[in-house]
Amino acid sequence: MSNILLADGSIAEQPDPAERRVVWILVIGLLISTAFFTVLHHGFPQALNVPSNEGVPYTDYPSMFILDLIPIGLAWLCFHHAWRRLGLYRAMLFLGGSFAFTGLEESMWILLGRYSQEIQVALPFAQEAALGESTQEVSGTYYFTRGFFWFIETPVMACLGWFFVAYSCIYVARLLMPRARILGRAAVGGLLALNLDLWIDPVQTHEALISWVWAEQDPISIFSIPLSNFMGWFLLIFLFALVFERLPNMVKRWGPAKAAAYFYGILLALEIGILLFFVIYGSIAVRLIPEPVNLTIWGI
Repeated sequence: MSNILLADGSIAEQPDPAERRVVWILVIGLLISTAFFTVLHHGFPQALNVPSNEGVPYTDYPSMFILDLIPIGLAWLCFHHAWRRLGLYRAMLFLGGSFAFTGLEESMWILLGRYSQEIQVALPFAQEAALGESTQEVSGTYYFTRGFFWFIETPVMACLGWFFVAYSCIYVARLLMPRARILGRAAVGGLLALNLDLWIDPVQTHEALISWVWAEQDPISIFSIPLSNFMGWFLLIFLFALVFERLPNMVKRWGPAKAAAYFYGILLALEIGILLFFVIYGSIAVRLIPEPVNLTIWGI
């Protein structure tokens, strides 16, 4: 394998055997899970009550496959840059972490909305405590319409899109604020991602694309997109950046394998915390704002 030149001009150290094992476990895990959920989504849509995409453009298999190649190419460019700058081990943990972080968060939120009636039957207290009186009161309930490759109920293109947006924003934040504290850089990275999402989502949900569908609007929407979506983008990037910045210290303290386990364990805990936050937010918001408000211009 040829040497990798890092951003500071030094030669990257080749990953040691422990780091290589972690990298291979992540690669194999992502490939197997993607293959499994892709087959499940397309071959057995009834298993997860996948909604019909009838009337949605570009949902034939050739079109979806070609469209997936675009984010795959962009993700490879970002991964190669991360490899040169951070080394293979940290680059792979960033890719695997951001891929799983967004895929799990999106899928949990989608499935929570899709099965909220069943949840209310199984957990009667949830109706008043968090979920509200009906499925539609669960803030941010939505589903994706298009994708050839899938990770649970999230298209791989969305997972990879989150990876290159997260990596780019966090990298630019470091360039803009090289001497800032970690909290400041993470906040700037989150705000950059939020700024991108303010124009990406209205385009992607336009009737010409319909990349995903909101089952119900939030009490507060911006450009017809639920406010909780933009809050989520900021929180996900901000919290992910904070945890990733601590990764080198984790490796020094526990070694590559245990550090990776702690890294993903912290991300999973944050996933659950964010989910609970938005469930509670949705329950409170629908009671305080009975009539939905859409902050928009030009009819968007």
